[in-house]
Amino acid sequence: MKRRTVLRSLAALPATGLLKAQQPVVPPNPTPTAVEEIPVIESTIPDIAGTTVPSFFSQKQLQVLRHLCDLIAPSLNGVPGAIDAHTPEFLDFLVGESPADRQRMYREGLDELDRRAQHDFHTSFPQLSSAQATLILAPLSKPWTASADEFTSFLRAAKQDILNATQNSHEWIRVVSKQVRSAGGLGMYWFPID
Repeated sequence: MKRRTVLRSLAALPATGLLKAQQPVVPPNPTPTAVEEIPVIESTIPDIAGTTVPSFFSQKQLQVLRHLCDLIAPSLNGVPGAIDAHTPEFLDFLVGESPADRQRMYREGLDELDRRAQHDFHTSFPQLSSAQATLILAPLSKPWTASADEFTSFLRAAKQDILNATQNSHEWIRVVSKQVRSAGGLGMYWFPID
C-alpha cells in the first residue's frame, strides 16, 4: 500500500514543476498597482455554483425518480440522502448523456413504477407511503439472478446509480468526512491524493 502511494507521488512530480512555471511572478514588495494586475483564479465546485436544470426526464418521471431516490437513500443521522445530494438532477444529466438503451431502460422503468402504483394503489408513485412503495420495490429484496426481467434490471441499475451518485456527492462527502477521518468519497468517480 505504501509503495503505491509513493509511486503516485512520484508520477505527479513532473507536473508540479510545470504548474509552478505557470504562476505569475510576484515581486517581493509589490506595489498596489502590481497587486491589482495579478490574476486571481477562483476555484469552486461546479455542483454548488448553480442549480441543475433537469432536461431529460419528463416532469412526471422526475417526480417518480425523486421519490425512488428518497426511498433508496434517505437522510439518516445527519448524513444527507439522495434528495439532499441532488441525485435526481445528477441522474437526469447522466442518463441524458448515456447510450440510447440505458435512456430507454430508465424512461420505461420510471413509467412502469408509476403504472404499478396506479394499478395496485390507485395513486401515482410519488404519493405512495413507504410501506406501499416497498411492495412495488419487492424485486430489490429478492436474491440476485442473471435472468431478471426488465423491471427488476431497471430497479437494480437505478439503486446502484442512486447510491453511487449520493455517496460521491459533495454534500455527502462533506458531512461524512467530518465524522470519519479517512472518508474522502468511495473513489467511484475520483481518487483523492493520499
